[in-house]
Amino acid sequence: MNTRNRSSLLAVIALAALPSVLSAQGLLKRVKKAAKEHIGEVQQAVDAATAQPAADATAATDATASADAATPATATTTTSAAESQPPGTGAWLNYDFVPGDRVLFFDDFADDRVGDLPAHEDVTDGNATVIEVRGKKYFRTTTGADVVITLPEALPDRFTIEATYASSSVGNPLKFTIGTDGESGDPVHVFCYTDNAGIDGRGANGDKHSQDDIQGIGKHDFVHCRFMFDRGYVKAYINDKRLGQLNGLQFYHGRKIELQVPSASEDEGPSLVTDIRIAEGGKPLYDALSTAGRVSTHGILFATGSATIEGESTPTLKEIGDMLKAHPELKLTIEGHTDNVGDATSNQTLSEQRAAAVKQFLVSSYGIDAGRLQTKGYGASKPVAPNTTPEGRQQNRRVELVRM
Repeated sequence: MNTRNRSSLLAVIALAALPSVLSAQGLLKRVKKAAKEHIGEVQQAVDAATAQPAADATAATDATASADAATPATATTTTSAAESQPPGTGAWLNYDFVPGDRVLFFDDFADDRVGDLPAHEDVTDGNATVIEVRGKKYFRTTTGADVVITLPEALPDRFTIEATYASSSVGNPLKFTIGTDGESGDPVHVFCYTDNAGIDGRGANGDKHSQDDIQGIGKHDFVHCRFMFDRGYVKAYINDKRLGQLNGLQFYHGRKIELQVPSASEDEGPSLVTDIRIAEGGKPLYDALSTAGRVSTHGILFATGSATIEGESTPTLKEIGDMLKAHPELKLTIEGHTDNVGDATSNQTLSEQRAAAVKQFLVSSYGIDAGRLQTKGYGASKPVAPNTTPEGRQQNRRVELVRM
Protein backbone atom coordinates (compact mmCIF):
# COMPACT_ATOMS: atom_id res chain seq x y z
CA MET A 1 0.00 0.00 0.00
CA ASN A 2 8.90 -4.28 2.27
CA THR A 3 10.12 -5.33 5.21
CA ARG A 4 8.10 -5.70 8.38
CA ASN A 5 9.99 -4.74 11.48
CA ARG A 6 9.15 -5.11 15.14
CA SER A 7 9.17 -1.46 16.17
CA SER A 8 6.69 -0.05 18.65
CA LEU A 9 3.13 1.03 17.91
CA LEU A 10 4.52 4.52 18.23
CA ALA A 11 5.98 3.97 14.78
CA VAL A 12 2.56 3.02 13.45
CA ILE A 13 0.98 6.18 14.79
CA ALA A 14 3.88 8.27 13.52
CA LEU A 15 3.63 6.83 10.04
CA ALA A 16 -0.14 7.23 10.04
CA ALA A 17 0.37 10.79 11.16
CA LEU A 18 1.10 12.32 7.79
CA PRO A 19 -1.35 15.00 6.64
CA SER A 20 -4.74 13.94 5.32
CA VAL A 21 -3.50 14.70 1.86
CA LEU A 22 -1.10 11.79 2.14
CA SER A 23 -1.82 8.11 1.66
CA ALA A 24 0.15 6.30 4.40
CA GLN A 25 -0.56 2.84 3.08
CA GLY A 26 2.81 2.27 1.45
CA LEU A 27 4.66 3.04 4.67
CA LEU A 28 2.37 1.36 7.16
CA LYS A 29 2.44 -2.08 5.60
CA ARG A 30 6.09 -2.31 6.65
CA VAL A 31 5.19 -2.07 10.31
CA LYS A 32 1.76 -3.71 10.57
CA LYS A 33 2.91 -6.23 13.18
CA ALA A 34 4.34 -3.52 15.42
CA ALA A 35 0.84 -2.52 16.51
CA LYS A 36 0.78 -5.49 18.86
CA GLU A 37 3.76 -4.36 20.88
CA HIS A 38 4.68 -1.60 23.36
CA ILE A 39 1.27 0.08 23.56
CA GLY A 40 2.48 2.07 26.55
CA GLU A 41 4.86 4.06 24.34
CA VAL A 42 1.99 5.06 22.08
CA GLN A 43 -0.06 6.22 25.03
CA GLN A 44 2.84 8.47 26.07
CA ALA A 45 3.05 9.90 22.57
CA VAL A 46 -0.68 10.52 22.47
CA ASP A 47 -0.61 12.21 25.86
CA ALA A 48 2.30 14.37 24.78
CA ALA A 49 0.52 15.32 21.57
CA THR A 50 -2.60 16.26 23.49
CA ALA A 51 -0.58 18.56 25.73
CA GLN A 52 1.42 20.33 23.06
CA PRO A 53 0.45 23.95 22.30
CA ALA A 54 -1.92 24.56 19.41
CA ALA A 55 0.62 26.85 17.78
CA ASP A 56 3.11 23.98 17.57
CA ALA A 57 0.44 21.77 16.03
CA THR A 58 -0.25 24.35 13.36
CA ALA A 59 3.41 24.65 12.55
CA ALA A 60 3.77 20.88 12.21
CA THR A 61 0.80 20.73 9.87
CA ASP A 62 2.08 23.59 7.73
CA ALA A 63 5.54 22.07 7.53
CA THR A 64 4.21 18.89 6.00
CA ALA A 65 1.43 20.35 3.87
CA SER A 66 3.45 20.50 0.67
CA ALA A 67 3.22 16.78 -0.04
CA ASP A 68 0.94 14.72 -2.26
CA ALA A 69 -2.39 16.54 -2.42
CA ALA A 70 -3.72 14.19 -5.06
CA THR A 71 -3.98 11.18 -2.79
CA PRO A 72 -7.58 10.62 -1.65
CA ALA A 73 -7.90 10.90 2.10
CA THR A 74 -9.89 7.70 2.09
CA ALA A 75 -6.62 5.89 1.45
CA THR A 76 -5.00 6.10 4.86
CA THR A 77 -3.81 3.77 7.59
CA THR A 78 -4.50 0.11 6.99
CA THR A 79 -3.07 -3.17 8.16
CA SER A 80 -4.36 -5.55 5.50
CA ALA A 81 -1.83 -8.02 4.12
CA ALA A 82 -3.46 -7.46 0.74
CA GLU A 83 -2.06 -3.95 0.43
CA SER A 84 0.86 -4.96 -1.74
CA GLN A 85 -1.36 -6.79 -4.22
CA PRO A 86 -2.32 -4.96 -7.42
CA PRO A 87 -5.97 -4.36 -8.39
CA GLY A 88 -7.96 -7.40 -9.39
CA THR A 89 -5.66 -9.96 -7.78
CA GLY A 90 -5.57 -11.92 -4.54
CA ALA A 91 -7.84 -10.52 -1.86
CA TRP A 92 -9.00 -7.75 -4.17
CA LEU A 93 -10.40 -10.16 -6.75
CA ASN A 94 -13.91 -10.16 -5.26
CA TYR A 95 -13.74 -6.83 -3.45
CA ASP A 96 -16.77 -4.72 -4.41
CA PHE A 97 -16.77 -1.57 -2.26
CA VAL A 98 -17.02 1.59 -4.37
CA PRO A 99 -16.83 4.88 -2.43
CA GLY A 100 -19.47 7.49 -3.14
CA ASP A 101 -18.35 10.26 -5.47
CA ARG A 102 -20.22 13.33 -4.16
CA VAL A 103 -18.91 14.15 -0.70
CA LEU A 104 -21.59 15.09 1.84
CA PHE A 105 -19.32 15.10 4.89
CA PHE A 106 -15.60 14.68 5.44
CA ASP A 107 -13.45 15.28 8.50
CA ASP A 108 -9.78 14.57 9.03
CA PHE A 109 -9.74 17.19 11.85
CA ALA A 110 -7.05 19.13 9.99
CA ASP A 111 -8.84 22.43 10.66
CA ASP A 112 -9.28 21.77 14.41
CA ARG A 113 -7.01 22.99 17.20
CA VAL A 114 -5.23 20.38 19.27
CA GLY A 115 -6.93 19.91 22.64
CA ASP A 116 -10.30 21.22 21.44
CA LEU A 117 -13.49 19.40 20.63
CA PRO A 118 -13.93 18.87 16.88
CA ALA A 119 -15.70 21.80 15.24
CA HIS A 120 -17.27 19.75 12.47
CA GLU A 121 -19.32 17.46 14.74
CA ASP A 122 -21.47 17.87 17.84
CA VAL A 123 -20.14 15.85 20.80
CA THR A 124 -23.24 15.26 22.96
CA ASP A 125 -21.72 13.01 25.63
CA GLY A 126 -18.30 11.87 26.80
CA ASN A 127 -14.84 13.35 27.04
CA ALA A 128 -13.00 13.70 23.74
CA THR A 129 -10.34 15.92 22.18
CA VAL A 130 -8.50 16.39 18.91
CA ILE A 131 -4.89 15.27 19.12
CA GLU A 132 -2.02 15.45 16.66
CA VAL A 133 0.96 13.17 16.10
CA ARG A 134 3.47 14.50 13.56
CA GLY A 135 0.90 16.38 11.52
CA LYS A 136 -1.91 13.81 11.46
CA LYS A 137 -4.93 14.61 13.61
CA TYR A 138 -7.30 12.22 15.35
CA PHE A 139 -10.48 12.27 17.41
CA ARG A 140 -9.36 10.73 20.72
CA THR A 141 -11.30 9.38 23.71
CA THR A 142 -10.81 6.95 26.58
CA THR A 143 -14.20 7.57 28.23
CA GLY A 144 -16.19 7.04 25.06
CA ALA A 145 -18.11 9.72 23.18
CA ASP A 146 -21.46 10.20 21.45
CA VAL A 147 -21.32 12.39 18.36
CA VAL A 148 -23.97 13.81 16.02
CA ILE A 149 -23.04 14.50 12.40
CA THR A 150 -25.41 16.86 10.60
CA LEU A 151 -25.37 16.66 6.82
CA PRO A 152 -26.19 19.53 4.44
CA GLU A 153 -29.05 17.48 2.96
CA ALA A 154 -30.98 14.27 3.52
CA LEU A 155 -29.17 11.02 2.78
CA PRO A 156 -29.75 9.78 -0.78
CA ASP A 157 -30.81 6.25 -1.69
CA ARG A 158 -27.21 5.26 -2.36
CA PHE A 159 -24.36 6.38 -0.10
CA THR A 160 -21.19 5.18 1.62
CA ILE A 161 -19.69 5.73 5.08
CA GLU A 162 -15.97 5.31 5.81
CA ALA A 163 -13.67 5.89 8.78
CA THR A 164 -10.16 4.96 9.88
CA TYR A 165 -10.20 3.53 13.40
CA ALA A 166 -8.02 2.03 16.13
CA SER A 167 -8.84 1.15 19.73
CA SER A 168 -7.91 -1.08 22.64
CA SER A 169 -11.65 -1.59 23.27
CA VAL A 170 -12.88 -5.15 22.91
CA GLY A 171 -16.39 -4.76 24.33
CA ASN A 172 -17.91 -2.06 22.12
CA PRO A 173 -17.45 -1.04 18.49
CA LEU A 174 -17.28 2.17 16.54
CA LYS A 175 -20.93 2.53 15.53
CA PHE A 176 -22.86 4.70 13.07
CA THR A 177 -26.65 4.94 13.48
CA ILE A 178 -28.87 6.18 10.65
CA GLY A 179 -32.56 7.08 10.86
CA THR A 180 -33.00 8.32 14.43
CA ASP A 181 -34.31 11.71 13.19
CA GLY A 182 -37.16 10.19 11.18
CA GLU A 183 -40.84 9.60 11.86
CA SER A 184 -41.01 6.30 10.00
CA GLY A 185 -38.96 3.13 10.00
CA ASP A 186 -36.41 1.93 12.53
CA PRO A 187 -32.77 3.00 12.78
CA VAL A 188 -30.07 0.92 11.15
CA HIS A 189 -26.77 0.44 12.97
CA VAL A 190 -23.49 -0.31 11.19
CA PHE A 191 -20.53 -1.09 13.42
CA CYS A 192 -16.84 -1.84 13.29
CA TYR A 193 -14.52 -3.43 15.83
CA THR A 194 -10.87 -3.66 14.80
CA ASP A 195 -11.42 -7.30 13.79
CA ASN A 196 -15.18 -7.53 13.20
CA ALA A 197 -17.91 -5.57 11.42
CA GLY A 198 -21.61 -5.89 10.81
CA ILE A 199 -25.12 -4.47 10.50
CA ASP A 200 -28.22 -4.38 12.71
CA GLY A 201 -31.57 -3.27 11.34
CA ARG A 202 -35.21 -4.10 10.83
CA GLY A 203 -37.11 -5.27 7.79
CA ALA A 204 -40.73 -6.06 7.02
CA ASN A 205 -40.54 -9.35 8.93
CA GLY A 206 -38.61 -8.21 11.99
CA ASP A 207 -35.06 -7.68 13.21
CA LYS A 208 -32.06 -8.47 11.01
CA HIS A 209 -28.40 -8.95 11.85
CA SER A 210 -25.24 -9.79 9.93
CA GLN A 211 -21.58 -9.72 11.04
CA ASP A 212 -18.32 -11.64 10.75
CA ASP A 213 -14.68 -11.59 11.83
CA ILE A 214 -11.53 -10.73 9.91
CA GLN A 215 -8.32 -12.61 10.62
CA GLY A 216 -4.81 -11.24 11.07
CA ILE A 217 -5.80 -7.91 12.65
CA GLY A 218 -4.28 -6.92 15.99
CA LYS A 219 -6.40 -5.32 18.71
CA HIS A 220 -4.55 -2.02 18.32
CA ASP A 221 -4.19 -1.95 14.53
CA PHE A 222 -5.66 0.85 12.45
CA VAL A 223 -8.35 -0.43 10.10
CA HIS A 224 -10.63 0.96 7.41
CA CYS A 225 -14.31 0.66 8.37
CA ARG A 226 -16.48 0.85 5.24
CA PHE A 227 -20.24 0.63 4.71
CA MET A 228 -22.17 0.74 1.43
CA PHE A 229 -25.90 1.54 1.31
CA ASP A 230 -28.18 1.01 -1.70
CA ARG A 231 -31.72 1.77 -0.52
CA GLY A 232 -32.39 -1.08 1.93
CA TYR A 233 -29.34 -3.13 0.92
CA VAL A 234 -26.35 -2.57 3.23
CA LYS A 235 -22.83 -4.09 3.19
CA ALA A 236 -20.10 -3.83 5.85
CA TYR A 237 -16.34 -4.13 5.30
CA ILE A 238 -13.04 -3.97 7.15
CA ASN A 239 -10.09 -3.29 4.85
CA ASP A 240 -10.43 -5.66 1.89
CA LYS A 241 -13.03 -8.02 3.41
CA ARG A 242 -16.82 -7.87 3.26
CA LEU A 243 -18.07 -9.06 6.65
CA GLY A 244 -21.80 -8.40 6.60
CA GLN A 245 -24.70 -7.73 4.23
CA LEU A 246 -28.45 -7.35 4.62
CA ASN A 247 -31.27 -6.39 2.30
CA GLY A 248 -34.84 -5.24 2.84
CA LEU A 249 -33.92 -2.87 5.67
CA GLN A 250 -36.40 -0.08 6.38
CA PHE A 251 -34.97 3.14 7.80
CA TYR A 252 -35.38 6.89 7.44
CA HIS A 253 -32.97 8.78 5.24
CA GLY A 254 -32.55 12.00 7.21
CA ARG A 255 -29.83 14.59 7.74
CA LYS A 256 -28.40 13.28 10.99
CA ILE A 257 -26.04 10.38 11.66
CA GLU A 258 -25.11 9.39 15.19
CA LEU A 259 -21.59 8.13 15.87
CA GLN A 260 -20.57 6.28 19.00
CA VAL A 261 -16.84 6.02 19.72
CA PRO A 262 -16.20 3.38 22.40
CA SER A 263 -14.40 3.85 25.67
CA ALA A 264 -10.91 2.39 25.90
CA SER A 265 -8.34 1.56 28.53
CA GLU A 266 -6.24 4.49 29.71
CA ASP A 267 -3.33 2.09 30.18
CA GLU A 268 -3.64 0.18 26.90
CA GLY A 269 -4.46 3.07 24.61
CA PRO A 270 -7.32 5.34 23.49
CA SER A 271 -9.91 5.03 20.78
CA LEU A 272 -8.77 7.00 17.73
CA VAL A 273 -10.82 7.96 14.67
CA THR A 274 -9.97 10.00 11.59
CA ASP A 275 -10.91 10.46 7.91
CA ILE A 276 -14.67 10.15 8.42
CA ARG A 277 -16.22 10.28 4.95
CA ILE A 278 -19.89 10.18 3.94
CA ALA A 279 -20.62 10.42 0.22
CA GLU A 280 -23.43 9.89 -2.23
CA GLY A 281 -23.04 6.89 -4.53
CA GLY A 282 -23.53 7.96 -8.12
CA LYS A 283 -25.15 6.46 -11.17
CA PRO A 284 -23.43 3.66 -13.07
CA LEU A 285 -20.54 5.22 -14.98
CA TYR A 286 -22.00 4.68 -18.45
CA ASP A 287 -25.31 6.25 -17.49
CA ALA A 288 -23.51 9.30 -16.11
CA LEU A 289 -21.34 9.61 -19.22
CA SER A 290 -24.38 9.33 -21.48
CA THR A 291 -26.19 12.06 -19.55
CA ALA A 292 -23.46 14.58 -18.77
CA GLY A 293 -20.53 13.55 -20.97
CA ARG A 294 -18.22 13.24 -17.95
CA VAL A 295 -18.13 11.47 -14.60
CA SER A 296 -15.97 11.94 -11.52
CA THR A 297 -14.71 9.02 -9.45
CA HIS A 298 -12.98 8.83 -6.07
CA GLY A 299 -12.59 5.07 -6.28
CA ILE A 300 -9.14 5.02 -7.88
CA LEU A 301 -6.48 5.22 -5.16
CA PHE A 302 -2.71 5.58 -5.45
CA ALA A 303 0.34 4.91 -3.31
CA THR A 304 1.88 7.89 -1.55
CA GLY A 305 3.58 10.32 -3.90
CA SER A 306 3.48 7.92 -6.86
CA ALA A 307 1.31 6.73 -9.71
CA THR A 308 1.09 3.15 -8.39
CA ILE A 309 -2.58 2.13 -8.32
CA GLU A 310 -3.70 0.48 -5.09
CA GLY A 311 -5.77 -2.69 -4.79
CA GLU A 312 -8.83 -0.89 -3.37
CA SER A 313 -9.33 0.55 -6.86
CA THR A 314 -10.44 -2.85 -8.17
CA PRO A 315 -14.24 -2.26 -8.32
CA THR A 316 -13.97 1.13 -10.04
CA LEU A 317 -11.37 -0.05 -12.56
CA LYS A 318 -13.44 -3.13 -13.30
CA GLU A 319 -16.50 -1.00 -14.00
CA ILE A 320 -14.49 1.22 -16.35
CA GLY A 321 -12.90 -1.75 -18.13
CA ASP A 322 -16.20 -3.60 -18.51
CA MET A 323 -17.87 -0.43 -19.78
CA LEU A 324 -15.21 0.09 -22.46
CA LYS A 325 -15.45 -3.55 -23.57
CA ALA A 326 -19.25 -3.40 -23.73
CA HIS A 327 -19.20 -0.16 -25.73
CA PRO A 328 -16.40 -0.41 -28.30
CA GLU A 329 -17.38 2.92 -29.83
CA LEU A 330 -16.67 4.75 -26.55
CA LYS A 331 -13.53 6.89 -26.33
CA LEU A 332 -12.41 8.61 -23.13
CA THR A 333 -10.10 11.28 -21.83
CA ILE A 334 -8.82 10.32 -18.37
CA GLU A 335 -8.18 13.42 -16.24
CA GLY A 336 -6.19 13.67 -12.99
CA HIS A 337 -7.09 16.43 -10.50
CA THR A 338 -5.82 17.55 -7.06
CA ASP A 339 -6.77 20.09 -4.41
CA ASN A 340 -4.69 23.25 -3.94
CA VAL A 341 -2.60 21.99 -0.99
CA GLY A 342 1.07 21.60 -1.72
CA ASP A 343 3.44 22.46 -4.54
CA ALA A 344 1.56 23.27 -7.74
CA THR A 345 4.25 21.94 -10.07
CA SER A 346 4.53 18.63 -8.21
CA ASN A 347 0.77 18.18 -8.13
CA GLN A 348 0.54 18.93 -11.83
CA THR A 349 3.17 16.33 -12.69
CA LEU A 350 1.66 13.71 -10.40
CA SER A 351 -1.83 14.24 -11.78
CA GLU A 352 -0.47 13.61 -15.30
CA GLN A 353 1.36 10.46 -14.20
CA ARG A 354 -1.68 9.05 -12.44
CA ALA A 355 -3.97 9.63 -15.40
CA ALA A 356 -1.41 7.82 -17.56
CA ALA A 357 -1.27 4.94 -15.06
CA VAL A 358 -5.03 4.44 -15.26
CA LYS A 359 -4.82 4.32 -19.05
CA GLN A 360 -1.97 1.79 -18.94
CA PHE A 361 -3.90 -0.44 -16.54
CA LEU A 362 -6.97 -0.47 -18.77
CA VAL A 363 -4.85 -1.27 -21.82
CA SER A 364 -2.82 -4.04 -20.18
CA SER A 365 -5.52 -5.60 -17.98
CA TYR A 366 -8.61 -5.25 -20.15
CA GLY A 367 -7.09 -5.16 -23.64
CA ILE A 368 -8.52 -1.73 -24.43
CA ASP A 369 -7.10 -0.14 -27.59
CA ALA A 370 -4.77 2.65 -26.44
CA GLY A 371 -6.09 4.84 -29.25
CA ARG A 372 -9.45 5.03 -27.47
CA LEU A 373 -7.91 6.67 -24.39
CA GLN A 374 -6.25 10.04 -23.89
CA THR A 375 -4.86 11.43 -20.64
CA LYS A 376 -4.55 14.88 -19.09
CA GLY A 377 -3.40 16.17 -15.72
CA TYR A 378 -4.76 19.42 -14.38
CA GLY A 379 -3.30 19.60 -10.89
CA ALA A 380 -5.42 22.02 -8.85
CA SER A 381 -6.45 24.24 -11.77
CA LYS A 382 -10.02 22.89 -12.12
CA PRO A 383 -11.63 22.65 -8.66
CA VAL A 384 -15.25 21.53 -8.45
CA ALA A 385 -15.67 22.81 -4.88
CA PRO A 386 -13.99 25.42 -2.65
CA ASN A 387 -10.70 24.27 -1.14
CA THR A 388 -11.58 26.05 2.09
CA THR A 389 -13.44 23.08 3.65
CA PRO A 390 -12.52 19.42 4.25
CA GLU A 391 -15.40 18.34 1.98
CA GLY A 392 -14.22 20.67 -0.78
CA ARG A 393 -10.63 19.45 -0.71
CA GLN A 394 -11.80 15.84 -0.68
CA GLN A 395 -14.12 16.49 -3.63
CA ASN A 396 -11.34 18.09 -5.66
CA ARG A 397 -8.99 15.08 -5.34
CA ARG A 398 -10.40 12.92 -8.12
CA VAL A 399 -10.09 11.16 -11.46
CA GLU A 400 -12.56 12.21 -14.14
CA LEU A 401 -13.63 10.35 -17.28
CA VAL A 402 -14.68 12.55 -20.20
CA ARG A 403 -16.39 11.24 -23.29
CA MET A 404 -14.58 12.22 -26.49
